[in-house]
Amino acid sequence: MANSKLISFELSHFYPNIELQKFWEFFVDHRWYSQSEIMAGEVVVVKEGKDHPQGLGAVRKILIGNINLTEDIVGFDPPNYFSYAVHEGGMPVNRYRGEFFYESKNGGMLWKYKGSFEPKYFGTGWFFKWFLKSRMKSQLPVWEKGYNAYHNVNSQP
Repeated sequence: MANSKLISFELSHFYPNIELQKFWEFFVDHRWYSQSEIMAGEVVVVKEGKDHPQGLGAVRKILIGNINLTEDIVGFDPPNYFSYAVHEGGMPVNRYRGEFFYESKNGGMLWKYKGSFEPKYFGTGWFFKWFLKSRMKSQLPVWEKGYNAYHNVNSQP
């Protein structure tokens, strides 16, 4: 649709026991992510980016079950910012862009996410906003578990 409305959503979460730099190391380690039994799917770097395999300009494939997405890394500012844009046809929406913002705060890490897209079909924007936001929210405990495994952190008090 040429005149589709851009729809966006935001989420934030505070991780009290996560160190920003250590989270960044975990987050951008695509090899560990792909080999982990904790993280769903696989990340394949098709084209390496500037100064890092998943740096600015990188192209990566995300494979999760039947989902096969190709993404361009359009923002990479360690350890505070990571952004990607999904190639057309990879999702049931157009022009999907995701942005991660990380900040050290109160001895932990504040995680923020902004997603935006244009609905492919009239009247579906509300559903995909709910679905994509829910999907991203469901990853919050998975990232904490992955971080703990990656850094051999015992999460028990």
